[in-house]
Amino acid sequence: MGGRGKRNPALLLCHAAFVIVVGGWNAAKSSLLAKPEAHELLVARKSGFAMKISALVLTALISSPSSLLAADLVAPVEQPAVARSVSGFYIGSLSSVNFLDDTSFGVGGTTVETDYDVGFYSALRAGYDFGAYGFVSPRVELELGYGTASVDEHSIAGVGLGGINSFGDARSIQGYVNGYLDIPLAADGALSAITPYVGGGAGFMNLDLRKQGVAGVATLMDDSDTAFAYHLDAGVGINLQAIGLFSDVSLFDNTTLDIGYRFTAADNFDFTSQAGTSSSTDFRSNAVTFGFRKSF
Repeated sequence: MGGRGKRNPALLLCHAAFVIVVGGWNAAKSSLLAKPEAHELLVARKSGFAMKISALVLTALISSPSSLLAADLVAPVEQPAVARSVSGFYIGSLSSVNFLDDTSFGVGGTTVETDYDVGFYSALRAGYDFGAYGFVSPRVELELGYGTASVDEHSIAGVGLGGINSFGDARSIQGYVNGYLDIPLAADGALSAITPYVGGGAGFMNLDLRKQGVAGVATLMDDSDTAFAYHLDAGVGINLQAIGLFSDVSLFDNTTLDIGYRFTAADNFDFTSQAGTSSSTDFRSNAVTFGFRKSF
């Protein structure tokens, strides 16, 4: 007794349980083996159970290396960069260098023709781009602008009165509802940065023949009138960042530079000269335009 250490009670408990289970199983097996039909059933179930275990083990051995190999071969999937969504709304500006046709007005039974220097026009605009419809992208916009051109020379019956003696200018306030069709050249690549457009607009023009006259004579015309006006446009839109310009300047994100040609016309402006003579004239101009559009 003194040479033996104390046995762990937990180990003794486990040993006792094992003996009980094994003893019970052996007793049950002896009872079953005494009957031939029970013996056959026991053998069949043991064989089936062994086959199932073997199949499961074989499947695990085969599938494990394949699963590991497949996991090694699957390349990590990179999440695509999320582009900032841009709606169809945009705001912009438009400027132009204008070449005005002559205007005219009547004074005391004579007609005074007016030739102008190169004029200028500036406008603000806001619009909506509807996106692609087939091979074109329509957009509409509102435009409000101001233009001016100084008198170069007045003439009567084709006889010039001298540029140094002629004074005054033509000023205009113009407002339009515009419509355009953008025609993309390509979906990607270098040509995708350049998009031709065609379109025009209709609206109004207030034309002011401001303080036009001849030095040493008098101010002959100082009157204004408003009439229906329209314009026709054609040009190209250039995506600035797509061609590598201002690529690091967030201010120019989604910004397009428009360069084009514009023809503007308005008819039947009615004026009254300082002498009380009534007359009418038309407005025509050809212009080189440039402006910016920024989409949001």
